Amino acid sequence: MSPPLASYTPGTIARGHFDKRTFQRTGEKLLKLNVVRCRQPFDKDGFEENIDGALFSTHDQKTFGLSAGWANILNASFKGAYVSDVSLTFTGTIYEYPEDKLKQLRRSCLGSSNPRSDENRFQFQIVRLAVGRFEYKINYTANADAGLKANIANKFAGELGVSGGRDASGIVTIPRGAMAYPLWREDW
Repeated sequence: MSPPLASYTPGTIARGHFDKRTFQRTGEKLLKLNVVRCRQPFDKDGFEENIDGALFSTHDQKTFGLSAGWANILNASFKGAYVSDVSLTFTGTIYEYPEDKLKQLRRSCLGSSNPRSDENRFQFQIVRLAVGRFEYKINYTANADAGLKANIANKFAGELGVSGGRDASGIVTIPRGAMAYPLWREDW
């Protein structure tokens, strides 16, 4: 996502859209941002636990299965059945605001928690921000040789926009990254 991470702090109100191309190819919903309307102040340097009223939870190597979309794209790119699935392991901190704090931020930023003129299906508020280490693991099938595995890992890292942090065994690592979770509301 772009612009920089500081624009996606919990409580941020913005306008944007889901990237249709990414969704059609992978089934993953990637948010493309158009305008940041309100940004909650955040410690950009240390991601310290200093967001007023936020809830914090630390996750140690929690693994999530991603949709089969990534495996399908990689298999199609290399014209074969070489990838069985892709999983994500996250280690870090999740910052999240409760609903009453999100309402309070909308009221202070927009003048009302539900301003009539702001009803827009492309408007969202960031609810949760995961900050830490993201490790994507490509699980290969038996018919992938070592050279092919390296090429597939490079292709996947390119799709994620990661330079460096990959190895031939199929692990792509983002050592210090963030993932934002938006809340869409058509009836604020």
